[in-house]
Amino acid sequence: MLRLARRSSVPGIDVLTPKTQAGRANKALRHRFAHSATLALVAVVALVATSCGSSGHHPSTTTLAPTTTAVPTTSTSTTTTSTTAPVTQAHGPVTVLSPIGLHVRAGPSRSAKVIGSAAWGTVLQLIGYTSQHGGWYKVQGATLTGWISADPAYSARGQFSSYDSTAFSVLYPAGWAQAGTPKSGVTFRSPSPAEKVVITTAPSLAKLPTAGHGVGVVQSGSRIFVACGVTGYFVTYTTSAPDRYLAGIALLLDAHHALGLRATYTSPSQVRTVLDFVNSLSFPFAVCIGGPPPTTPVAHAKASPKKRTSTG
Repeated sequence: MLRLARRSSVPGIDVLTPKTQAGRANKALRHRFAHSATLALVAVVALVATSCGSSGHHPSTTTLAPTTTAVPTTSTSTTTTSTTAPVTQAHGPVTVLSPIGLHVRAGPSRSAKVIGSAAWGTVLQLIGYTSQHGGWYKVQGATLTGWISADPAYSARGQFSSYDSTAFSVLYPAGWAQAGTPKSGVTFRSPSPAEKVVITTAPSLAKLPTAGHGVGVVQSGSRIFVACGVTGYFVTYTTSAPDRYLAGIALLLDAHHALGLRATYTSPSQVRTVLDFVNSLSFPFAVCIGGPPPTTPVAHAKASPKKRTSTG
C-alpha cells in the first residue's frame, strides 16, 4: 500500500492542504504543481494553475471528444442553490480521482465553506449538478451532503476499483479485469476484448514499450499532461483498422524509474476513460502533494477495494 510523500503547490486547485496534517483542515486549499520531466521527452513544465471552477485539462493541440459518462444523468426537475445557480437533479455514483482527495463544500463554489473531505477512490452518490464555476457535483455520503468539483481531472461519473502496488496506484472502471505485474505490464481490460489499458514500469523511458507503432498507425494529437506532478505528452493515434484507436503517455518519475501507459479503444469518445486512468495515477515518489487524512468530517460512502488512507 502506497503512502505518498507530499509537497506544497501552486494556487488554484480545490484539493486538500498540508495544514490538514495538524488537524487544521477546512482552512486552506490544496494545490497541485507541475513537475518538470528531466529528460528530452519533455522540454516544458506544465503548471496546473486552473481552479476547481475551471477546466482541469492542460493546453492541447487536439480536441478530445466528449464521453457520455462525463455529463450527469438529468431530469426535467430543477432546484436552486443559495446563490440562485440552477441545479439539475442527477443520480448515480461519482468517484474521486484526485490522488490527494477533494474538499467537500457547502455550496458549488471554491468560496463556499469546507465541510469535509473525500479521499482518492471514494465513491459518492450523485444527487445534483450545476455548471456554475466550471461545474460542481452535489454528492451524498453516509455522514454529510455537499459539493465537489466536477472537473474531469479530479472526479468522474461511475464507480471505480483500485489497483495498488509498490510501483504505482491507479483507479479503473468497475467491471474491468486486471492482470499482470508492473514490470511486465499490468493490463486493465474492459468487458469488450478490444478495449484495454496497459501500464508498465521500466528503469528509463527508452525501456518502455511504444504506444503507437505498426503499419497504418498515424499520430492524431498530442498534449502536455501532468499526472501526479510528473509532466509528459499524452499522444493519440488513428489506425488503418476499423474501430481501433491508440493512446499513450510516458512519464519519467526519477533518474531510475519510468512509467508508460498504452491504451487501445474502439471510439474517439473513449479517450475520456483513458484520461481517467492518467488522472488517478500516483507513485511512491515525492512529486504528488498531500498529507495524512484530515480530522474533519469525511464523506464516507462506498469505497474502492484497498482504498489508500494516505490521500487527502
